[in-house]
Amino acid sequence: MPANTIEAIRGLERDRFRAMVDGDGALLDALLAENVSYVHTNGKRETKRQFIDAITAGRRRYRQIEIQSQDVMPAGRDTCLVSGRALIEMESKNGALLFPIAYTAVHVHTDGQWQLLALQATRVALE
Repeated sequence: MPANTIEAIRGLERDRFRAMVDGDGALLDALLAENVSYVHTNGKRETKRQFIDAITAGRRRYRQIEIQSQDVMPAGRDTCLVSGRALIEMESKNGALLFPIAYTAVHVHTDGQWQLLALQATRVALE
């Protein structure tokens, strides 16, 4: 897989995290596949609409997402897997939360663009 594809996937991951922090529903809509499966650190699975609505309605507020590590691996011609770690800061009813996650993301190339098809995140211990 060309290096520019791997860099494009890294850019999409940065864009997705930025859109989550900014509450940018339009950008999230473009970055997520219609049939995306988004599984949060608490095990809750959301559809594309549920995920975007929670962010744009302010029910889920991300303050900052810092990518700590990220490996992009080709998995065929039109699929890339991302294995990463990030530090998440979000606002909850009880105040600010800060926690590291490990995640796996699957991006697929469909109709001329890359989109997130699946994400599974797990909280990890603070190191």
